Amino acid sequence: MSTSSVSEPGITEVTRSPSALENAVAAVKRSADPIALDLETTGVNPRRDDIRLAQVLADGKIYVIDAFKNDLEPLISNLAHVGLPILAHNAAFEYGFVLAKFGVTLDNMIDTYLYARLAACGDMRVDCDLGAVSERELGVTLDKAMQTSDWTNAALDRRQLNYAAIDVKVLRELHPRLWETIEDQDQERAAKLEMEALPAVARMRFEGLPLDRKAWEAHAAENAARLEIKRREMLEAEWLPEGDPVPQEWALQGEDCLAMLRAAGLDVTGTDAKALKDVTEHELVSALLAYRKTKGEGREEARARVRNIAPKKPDAPPAPWNFGSPAQVSEIAYKILGFYPHSTDEASLLRYVEWHPFFRELLDYRKLNKLVSTYGMTWFKDAYDEERGRLYPGWRQIGTSTGRFSCSVPNVQNLPRGGPYRSFFKAPPGRAFVGADYSQIEVRVYAKIVREPALLAVLEKGLDAYRATAAGMLGKAESEVTDEERQKAKAIVLGLLYGLSASGLPAYAFKGYGVEIAPDEAKDLIGRFFDLYPAIAEDHEAAEAEVEDGGSADRKTLTGRRRDGITARNEAINMPIQGTAADGLKLAMGRLYRELSVFEDAFIVGAFHDELLIECNEGDAETIEKLTVKVMLEAMDELLNAEPPKVRLAAESSVSTAWEKG
Repeated sequence: MSTSSVSEPGITEVTRSPSALENAVAAVKRSADPIALDLETTGVNPRRDDIRLAQVLADGKIYVIDAFKNDLEPLISNLAHVGLPILAHNAAFEYGFVLAKFGVTLDNMIDTYLYARLAACGDMRVDCDLGAVSERELGVTLDKAMQTSDWTNAALDRRQLNYAAIDVKVLRELHPRLWETIEDQDQERAAKLEMEALPAVARMRFEGLPLDRKAWEAHAAENAARLEIKRREMLEAEWLPEGDPVPQEWALQGEDCLAMLRAAGLDVTGTDAKALKDVTEHELVSALLAYRKTKGEGREEARARVRNIAPKKPDAPPAPWNFGSPAQVSEIAYKILGFYPHSTDEASLLRYVEWHPFFRELLDYRKLNKLVSTYGMTWFKDAYDEERGRLYPGWRQIGTSTGRFSCSVPNVQNLPRGGPYRSFFKAPPGRAFVGADYSQIEVRVYAKIVREPALLAVLEKGLDAYRATAAGMLGKAESEVTDEERQKAKAIVLGLLYGLSASGLPAYAFKGYGVEIAPDEAKDLIGRFFDLYPAIAEDHEAAEAEVEDGGSADRKTLTGRRRDGITARNEAINMPIQGTAADGLKLAMGRLYRELSVFEDAFIVGAFHDELLIECNEGDAETIEKLTVKVMLEAMDELLNAEPPKVRLAAESSVSTAWEKG
């Protein structure tokens, strides 16, 4: 395909008068095809910045409308109610600005970015920005230099207007091209559920999460103080080996040089030639004065001669150990064990926790240090709005190769399970949170996908899958399973859903679930797990063989979402599980968004892997709680149980004024 630069997109009208705006509105009303929309704004924050231009392609014509000179309300109102799809690229951006400025939700949008991301079949390296997609699919190079130009000028130049117009032109052409690719890949169902979820995700991005920042920062300061106390206690512990004294070398000038001369038995008051004139016959003084006169290549040899003659400078006492340095941790381990460990990561250090108190203390120190460094004062980045008291995370609807959400700056999806972090998210006065999450959803998805009868039977009986698995592996009654044994089973079950091996399981169990599993124990427990659930063992073996024999594997979810060219065994195992669970959550989000529209000011504010968080008025909370659970279970049931064998589903929910689920 040849590449061309489009500079004159064929603008029908740049509106500077009410009559011209009316023409654009009329074109929207006449249109029988999807309408393309793009906004140029003075910034990226819909609550703070303004719309400068609105570009629409409707009824075959392009309109570029100056929002500084026209009230866009008639256009926006018609777009919201036209009954046709509205095309946009990164549509949540347009959704947010329209909602902020006009109080209108565009619930009929199609996002060509999400289409392009789906068409990439899970390859997150593929650039899906509009410029890259246009060049790749249409051979059109967009003039993106204008993206950062000044959109606040009273008069915009022709290059800016063309830049604005071309975006809607390529959107209209990209839509059928990308849809054809998605059809060829049999990903239509995944694409439709993404578009159904889009308004919910866009609203979630727009609304943010209410957060008590002062309480967060007070806890962060407390953790920092605890970390310093922990560090001092470890340094002062009797069991901590002393570091080696630090060898020192004399400086050949100043006070250190004078100390060297006096250590050699010389009674001198200075180090210059005048102060040394009476002791020049002393070997050390002679060498020192010779060194000072030497230039060029011989200078290093002269310096070495002085230090060879001088008495040894006393060693400095060892510096305090730095527990954050892998090299120093390795040295401490050597002094304790008599050998250097293979690594200083958690999995390696767990081998030695019963050998010496240092190793357990260090693992505890690292846990606390992780909280301080990750969830401290700087965690908010620039995402917190002081005036509104709300946090605006960077949600990405297709954020991973499996189709799962991702979140950054900051990442609210990965808040620690322990500790009070979630409790700092507090509903405003008169408002409440409804939280609902699927129970053990990835376990249920995997049982369905591999058709494991023993695990399906456990779930059908309504048993705790982790406790039942622990009982089966250990050969004891469920009532006899301890909490620690259940946690170990949970780490094994979920770890194997991610395709972990015996070598990776100990660190995963310790970091994620706070339980210690030695490498030999991990190997034994995994063997018992596979004996208990042979269909899972077969799936692991098949994935490993496919990757080893063919170099890669292709996988898809139950909706047909694809990830091609997987080269890692564990990712081949996990993709259908994680991706199908994500598909079910998104299906529920789209439906719940529509159901919530009948309530005043109720919306989803968070999507956390298997959990949804809704903010609503207190008086509506109990009704919305029941509705949310119903919608979530129905959506996931439709996805998982269209064909036998059926897997029993469950969800848990709560109403609170602070985010409770941990």
